[in-house]
Amino acid sequence: MSYCTIGALVIARNMTASSFHHNIPQRFFNLDWMSEGRVARTLKDFHKDEVRQLGRDIGLPDELVERHPFPGPGLAIRVICAEEPYIEKDFGETNILLKILADYANADKRRHALMERVQNLTTDEEKELLTEMTSRQKITGTLLPIKTVGVQGDCRTYSYCAALSSEAQQIPWDDLYAMGKIIPKICHNSCLHFRSTYSGFPRDVTATFLTPNVLSTLKQADHLARKTLMDSGLYNKLSQMPIILVPLHFDRDPIMHHPSCQRSVAIRTFMTNDFMTGVPALPGKDIPEKVVYQMVNEIASVPGISRVMYDLTGKPPGTTEWE
Repeated sequence: MSYCTIGALVIARNMTASSFHHNIPQRFFNLDWMSEGRVARTLKDFHKDEVRQLGRDIGLPDELVERHPFPGPGLAIRVICAEEPYIEKDFGETNILLKILADYANADKRRHALMERVQNLTTDEEKELLTEMTSRQKITGTLLPIKTVGVQGDCRTYSYCAALSSEAQQIPWDDLYAMGKIIPKICHNSCLHFRSTYSGFPRDVTATFLTPNVLSTLKQADHLARKTLMDSGLYNKLSQMPIILVPLHFDRDPIMHHPSCQRSVAIRTFMTNDFMTGVPALPGKDIPEKVVYQMVNEIASVPGISRVMYDLTGKPPGTTEWE
């Protein structure tokens, strides 16, 4: 008689759609094995921290015990597949709202028609913070034509991805993170572009599917980022670090109409105690900027990578993974 062992933890007991496909594949519930008691969930009564303690108690080496969690579907879950851009009817209006937030100090003077909505969606404290941040340096914000995931209550929600870019010599990480917490009231994930110069944001996508070539690109980027983190001695500082491949080709001259053929990468550093909530690792505070830039340079060396971004979204409203 055959049996199957699944390592799903306690969170899978009252599993919602938001975590279902990360824990127990649907096909196991369609097998006679489940009803016959032939699927063993040996860790179903434990949380991640308790599983690690069990590992220490039985003498497993630290490199296994402290290994970052890995999604059930593998790296495939970290490829944002798309055949066409995600641009709904509200894309243009939402993009304007984001630009108002990114240039709030000046937008408040110009009183754009959509300014009233921004005012209604932000608190007095947030308005004051936006004015201070956007007065100190120029921040550019734009929506990206891809769909990313967030969480509201027990449900997953999908919306646009917001990109932020600063021309400051010293990147204002604290300000960008603070703005990243305000942005989800209008859109979703907040990413930072590392280079201040760019020639237009993409409004199309590079057709992306789970092919061997696409997965090979992600494997290279993931390996280089992880090796840099481990070599720095900071691996255990982070709870998880998904490397996400997105179907966007930046820095193309819009006049030349060059086709979209490259992809970009988002670095998603994540720190948490329970994986129910968490925050990104802020460069210069939680992780040295030097290490972050080294990861960026290593990933950028992978053929076919257009740009490297840094995810500054907390959980909630974001999720640990991008899918």
